[in-house]
Parts: sequence; C-alpha cells; structure tokens
Amino acid sequence: MSFSEREHTADVLMHVCGATKQELYEEAGRALFSVMFPLCTRGEVMIQFTLSGKEEERLLHEFLSEILFYAEVECVALYRAKVTLTPSGLSAELFGEPYQRERHGSGTEVKGISLSGMEIKRTDDGWCTLVLFDV
Repeated sequence: MSFSEREHTADVLMHVCGATKQELYEEAGRALFSVMFPLCTRGEVMIQFTLSGKEEERLLHEFLSEILFYAEVECVALYRAKVTLTPSGLSAELFGEPYQRERHGSGTEVKGISLSGMEIKRTDDGWCTLVLFDV
C-alpha cells in the first residue's frame, strides 16, 4: 500500500500501511530501504532468513533490525523484501545489489529501529503502524 515520512525532531518517522499484515511488513522494509538506499533498484543479490515470535510489534522490530544487520554484514544495498508470515514468525527474502559507495552513498545511515510508538493497528484499509528509524 504505502508509507510516508512524518515530521520528527531528530530521526526518521514513517507511517506505514498495508492491506495485509504481510504487506505491512514489506512496506516497512521498503520504507527503510528508501532511507538507506534511495537509488537501489536492482536485485542480483538475495538473502533469506526466518524469525520466530508471535508479538507483532516485536516481530516487525526484529525484521527491520535483521535488514540492518544484513545490509551491514553482507555489504549490500537493498530495495525489496518478500515476507511470508507463519504461525511461529516469518520467513523473508531480501533483494538488492552489492553496495557501491558512489552509487548508494547518498542514503542516510540508519543506526537502529525504535520500538517507541510502534503499534500495529487494524484500519478500514488494512494494517498501519509508525516506525521510527534512529539515524
């Protein structure tokens, strides 16, 4: 569905929505990618991982934190996530390309994901939450 940046004094606050919970997770990933790697549009690299957990906000937090981990450790610029929610957590595929400073250096470094204000809520259009990226 969508994500949009909201005003925040020091960090990046995003309002994220999806028609389904799965889409909410994917849009939250896309919001993070738009901050970190605004020029990444290719997917020659794929990373897969699974996470366990049932509390939705914590699972979303862990999912976004895992994206930060892989971006840094694997030295990749990411642009898309495919998420499958399971009864015990989620499985995810991340798509991107090897990080190149001259191509991807225009993004903003995200140091962490805050749980502050993150509350997944059902709306008339699906599911929404606020996500605060610590920059």
